[in-house]
Amino acid sequence: MPGSKMTVKTGEEMRAARKDGASRSDWERVRREAHAAPNAAEMDNKIGELIARKRGRPVVGEPKQAISLRLPQSVLDYWKSTGAGWQTRMADVLAKAMTEHTG
Repeated sequence: MPGSKMTVKTGEEMRAARKDGASRSDWERVRREAHAAPNAAEMDNKIGELIARKRGRPVVGEPKQAISLRLPQSVLDYWKSTGAGWQTRMADVLAKAMTEHTG
């Protein structure tokens, strides 16, 4: 096949090469082609950043802490009746009360 980069070896040649410690992949060619790309270093950095990125939603501002809190049912019903985002609104009211209390 013209232009093919495949090397054809017999089974016996492959077994002998493996016995001598040869790899099944041409790692030198892989490295040459990877570093021949004009933006190889930049792509390596981007791939590293993607791998290092943590899963889940990004933390914005002060991280939240999950807790268990016992509230009267009427209080919980009120906050839930205010619609989506009720937990955030409740946290905002508590934070405001904290700053007013501490001065």
